[in-house]
Amino acid sequence: MPEMPLEFDAIIVAGGRGSRLGGVVKADLQVGGQRLLDRVLLAARHARQRIVVGMVDVPDGVRQVVEDPPGSGPAAGLVAGLDAVEDPAEWTLILACDLPGAEQAVPQLLEAAMADGGDADGHCLGSSDGTPQWLLGIHRSDALRRAAADYGDPRQRSVRGLLAPLRLAVISDVEGVGKDLDTWGDYEAWDKRWRKNMETEHEGWGMFIRSACEAVGVDPALVDVNAVLDMTREVAHAGARPMAPVSSYLLGLAMGLDAGADAEHLRRVIEDVATAAPVPKEHS
Repeated sequence: MPEMPLEFDAIIVAGGRGSRLGGVVKADLQVGGQRLLDRVLLAARHARQRIVVGMVDVPDGVRQVVEDPPGSGPAAGLVAGLDAVEDPAEWTLILACDLPGAEQAVPQLLEAAMADGGDADGHCLGSSDGTPQWLLGIHRSDALRRAAADYGDPRQRSVRGLLAPLRLAVISDVEGVGKDLDTWGDYEAWDKRWRKNMETEHEGWGMFIRSACEAVGVDPALVDVNAVLDMTREVAHAGARPMAPVSSYLLGLAMGLDAGADAEHLRRVIEDVATAAPVPKEHS
C-alpha cells in the first residue's frame, strides 16, 4: 500500500456471464475457498465508495447498480458505475470481477497513481504482450468522465474504445497477477495458486496447531485447516457469520463421535444445512 492514503473510488464490473465456463456467474466462483467477487472487493477495501455493477449478491456497505439495459456490455456497466458515484474522488479504480490476483495487482496501481506527476490520465496493468488490461486500472476521475461523455452511447460497445483515447501508463505484470479467469483451466490454475498461498500462510500457525492438539490429545494430522476454513467461509457468506465458529465446533463433535467418519462428507453436510437454514432477522 502507498505510504499516504490515496483518495479513490472503485467500480467493479460484474455484469457478464462466463460463456467459456458454461454460463456460470463468475462473481460467485469459489477460488481458494473464497468467492471471486469478495476477493476483488477486498482488494478495493480502501476505496471511499465501492460500486458493483451487475445482478450479483454484494455485502453490506457496497452499492450495487445494473447497466441499462441489463446485459448491454462492460462499457455500459462502467458508465453505470460512474453515474452511481457520488462526489467523485480524484482517482477511480476500475476492476473486473474475474481477477483472482486483484489483491496483489491493486497495490501496484495505487503506488503508480501516488507517484504520478501528472503526465498520465491513468495506469493499467499490462498483459504479456504489453496490451493494457482495460478492466484493471486506475484513472484520474475527471479524464475518465470526459472520455465516457465523449464516447456517447456505451451499449454493446467496448471498454477499450472508451479508455483508449486516454494517456495510459502500462505497468508490466511480471508475476501474472492481472490474469483474468476465463476458462476452467484458468480456474484450476488460480485455485491451485491460492491454495498453495494459503498453505504457506498456515505454516506459521503450525506450532499453535501442534501445541493445541498436544494439549487436548488430538493427532495434528487430523486437522485439515483449509477444509475447516472453506466451510466457515461458506457459512459466513450465507449471512450467518456467528454460526461460522459454531459449524467448526459441530464438525469436531461429529468426528469425535465416530473416528471413522468421512470428514469431507460431514463438512459438506454441515455446510449445506447451515447455508440453507433461515438466517435470524437481526443477522440478515
